[in-house]
Amino acid sequence: MTLSPLPFDLVRSHTMGAVRHGVPLDTLLSKSFINPRHGDNRDSVSLVQQLLLCMNTSLMLGDATHGMARAGVDISYPAIGLRMALGCSTLEGAVHALGRLYALASNAVHIQLSTEQDVATVSVRMEATDAHDVAYLEENFLSWTFLQMLHFLGGRLLISEVTVRDPLHFSLGCRHWAIGGRVSAGEVTAFHFARSLLSEPPSVRAGENVMWECHQTWLGFLGGRSWPASSTRYVGAAGFVRFSDMVRASGVSSNTLRRHLQTAHGGFRDTRRQSLVAAASDRLCASDESVETIAVELGYSDARSFRRFLKSATGLTPQQIRDRYDAEASQQDLHALLALEALSARMSG
Repeated sequence: MTLSPLPFDLVRSHTMGAVRHGVPLDTLLSKSFINPRHGDNRDSVSLVQQLLLCMNTSLMLGDATHGMARAGVDISYPAIGLRMALGCSTLEGAVHALGRLYALASNAVHIQLSTEQDVATVSVRMEATDAHDVAYLEENFLSWTFLQMLHFLGGRLLISEVTVRDPLHFSLGCRHWAIGGRVSAGEVTAFHFARSLLSEPPSVRAGENVMWECHQTWLGFLGGRSWPASSTRYVGAAGFVRFSDMVRASGVSSNTLRRHLQTAHGGFRDTRRQSLVAAASDRLCASDESVETIAVELGYSDARSFRRFLKSATGLTPQQIRDRYDAEASQQDLHALLALEALSARMSG
């Protein structure tokens, strides 16, 4: 998937509850680095801006349902849910735990997991204060549930189909902007995936800024250039990835991790290669450090070896990686990304 812009109508749908609660739309947009020229779909927003808008709305209202549900959810619950899910032994247990947690938080939020043959389905049903909000609110919570499950699996969750209750949804017939499966209109807001994944253990542990870690996994899944894939968490300060470090960080047995890497990433060697590429690209794009400095910190004896590795792995030199990033990244997204990390830390407690 690619980081395609989103229509401004998505912003309008998201802010309806907040505006009804007296929050000025201009304030929400400004805090999220969204500067519309027209106020309609001639404008577009980036994924980072939309995610930041969600965070700002929740924090300003103190409600994770953005002022739309009949009974709101305290903003501490998303981080609590993430930590609780990552403490479960399987994805199935994690989804059931999330369903129970949000049922306790609000009688307006219903998350359900069902299975039929080799397909698993997660559905969301919400009770909103305004009938026009239901479809968007359900899709929003379905997307957040997907993010939590995606992070649980370390970025490996392929959705076969997404159903939404909006018959005019902008992604109908295409891939969902946040979840990835093909979108169709239906009577239930849900997504479908392989049932076999329900027995998978968590691939990561909850860190100090668990919300930011989850957002990073999602942005990496969508193909973002400036956000490292979840595997880069295993690249130590000294550089080279060791399998023992990955076992310790993942919290699963060496055999389980080896099977996971072989299935999802082509084995430890490919994972190590991908991790180093992601870590190197992130350092090159996020700083003006010299190539020599980055090479040493990633474990290379000299810059020549590091350049040769990057050229072989990506087809680009370090300078070309930086040039491409500079050409593609907007200044607004860079500011939004920094703000997103800071707000994630606040919500992670």
